[in-house]
Amino acid sequence: MKVKDLLNGMEKRVFDVNYLADICTLYIQRDFADIENSFNAGMARLHAVLTEDQRKHLTDLEEAYIARRTYAAQYGFKCGLYGAFQQHFGGADPSDGGFQELVCDDLLKQPKMQRHHENFQNIELCNQIDTAIMDTLSEEDQEHMISVACGWQQRVYSAALDGFYCGYRAAYDIMEAIDPLVKVRCIDKILTIEYHLGYIKPYSEVERHSEPTAA
Repeated sequence: MKVKDLLNGMEKRVFDVNYLADICTLYIQRDFADIENSFNAGMARLHAVLTEDQRKHLTDLEEAYIARRTYAAQYGFKCGLYGAFQQHFGGADPSDGGFQELVCDDLLKQPKMQRHHENFQNIELCNQIDTAIMDTLSEEDQEHMISVACGWQQRVYSAALDGFYCGYRAAYDIMEAIDPLVKVRCIDKILTIEYHLGYIKPYSEVERHSEPTAA
């Protein structure tokens, strides 16, 4: 077996269906109730007013967004690995571990997003389908279409963010196997990135949410 084949096999095992399912679970556990409620209401309304052909296009839109979310979760993980190693060995010390530069600026913004060819094709497909459906809707129903698009875009962004953090944590777990004190020495950096990515909150906010409500 060639080393390349071995590495490809490792990547497939890392990014199997369970990985994406876990990324979706992390999204559900976050506080996106308002976005999801608007998304579900939008989908219900669109299925009621769209023609059969338009509903087929809506399904194509969902499939393109699912592909984008899958890519974002995988690419985010790789960037998280890179960001952690770069932070530890290269001396780089961005407060977010490199998430903005490595993921947001590269995967989610022009012009760099174009280098991710298949993912960029799905972005263009989403835009084309969104425009084609929007042009046939009333102003009220256009708001529902916007809610659907916003819901999917949040899922893609969250997949990239959670994937990045999983990769970041995995890198430190790897380093810890070699250097048992690496997390102790880098705890300030780890806590800083967890705060900037939204995984931990200031203690004042924790206190506020834990205070008993008045009867």
